[in-house]
Amino acid sequence: MKLIDTHTHLNASQLFENRKELILNAKKAGVCKIINNGDTFESFKNINILSNEYPDFCYSALGIFPNEDYSDLDEIISRLEKEIKASKNVIAIGEIGLDYHYSNSLETKTKQKALFLAQIKLAEKLNLPIIVHSRDAEADTFNTLIDSKFKGNITLHCYSASFQMALRYLRHHKNTYFGIGGVLTFKNARKLVEVVERVPYDHFLLETDAPYLAPTPYRGKLNQPAYLIKTLEKMAELLKMDIDQLAEQIYKKSCEVYDLPC
Repeated sequence: MKLIDTHTHLNASQLFENRKELILNAKKAGVCKIINNGDTFESFKNINILSNEYPDFCYSALGIFPNEDYSDLDEIISRLEKEIKASKNVIAIGEIGLDYHYSNSLETKTKQKALFLAQIKLAEKLNLPIIVHSRDAEADTFNTLIDSKFKGNITLHCYSASFQMALRYLRHHKNTYFGIGGVLTFKNARKLVEVVERVPYDHFLLETDAPYLAPTPYRGKLNQPAYLIKTLEKMAELLKMDIDQLAEQIYKKSCEVYDLPC
């Protein structure tokens, strides 16, 4: 069985110091590749270390998180482009998007949309897929993406919107994919369970978002890529599919979405 953790943060301080052990754990659990997602320029440092230390295992998505407040947008995008071109194993721009959880003021929305759109345009220029964060901003995220006319692959990280919204994405942008993580194993995950049961499973990617959102039975503990298997097990149960067959199909789709060697 081969698995790819398409969204993790092994670069985070809680995990980085134990990276050798965590990568060994992941490999034992069938994880053969991970994608570390950036959110600030500072985060890129550890991500690049990981990609250089483990070039056949650690891949990178570099992007600026919506809550980061940068004043000069042109300077941000210019610097981000330079970082991407100078870094190893960059396969996407992410995580980028909208987050209105702490503030939904007009000023917040305007700044975040401008940063989001600028990074979408950079992804188009560099011919890279995007990994999208959306929290309490489903409608604006959808409208920004569709209005941008971005043609590349879109992954909606830690998808939490409705089944109906998932169908809207697929109607308007067929190469949209849904990152499914440990939340699927939670008892209160009714919306996500409906998504998994009703959306075509060839649009699902597996992720942990480690160190966050550890699946049952590890909920409340630090998450790690090795725990990806728990989400796969739950997905196979819901879809009534053979777990090895499902793993193979998701693995191939993940390689295709991110142009990774299989």
